[in-house]
Amino acid sequence: MAKNLKLTALAAIIVHCTQPTGYRRGGISLTSGKQTLPADQLTQKQLEAIENDPRLSVQAVPLDASTAQNPQLDANNVGADLDQKTELYQLVDYTQAPQELQPIIALIIGAQMTEKPKCEQVTFEAPGETEGEVISVKVSAQDRDAAWQWLLGADAEAKAKAGEGE
Repeated sequence: MAKNLKLTALAAIIVHCTQPTGYRRGGISLTSGKQTLPADQLTQKQLEAIENDPRLSVQAVPLDASTAQNPQLDANNVGADLDQKTELYQLVDYTQAPQELQPIIALIIGAQMTEKPKCEQVTFEAPGETEGEVISVKVSAQDRDAAWQWLLGADAEAKAKAGEGE
């Protein structure tokens, strides 16, 4: 399940823990359910331990360009010209999207996609119903399209609001 997230590209991670409160991974005590862990309080080794645990589902919260430690790095921690790409994502709060679309939108943002992705590009893993089970969630074209449309609409709305404040 390794996603190979890089701390330098993250503001935080959202961890969904299927284990009872007190479950530990990477030296961190987790609560049952959803919690947000600030990236600046994690080491790369802790992040890897958390993201590779099949009992945990991890969503990346990317840095926006204004708070990036190194704005020349994209979500995969490789150099890129982000003038165009991060502009789309720096203003969008994907946690406001319908819950079923959030993982898809997070993947689109994390990969800095500027074109509508193929369904295979937004397939993700999630905890299964039994302990330790991990399932691969294949995204339908309808859900991919809905996530893409939501992201484009949210981006346009955020840019309009930002323009009003200037």
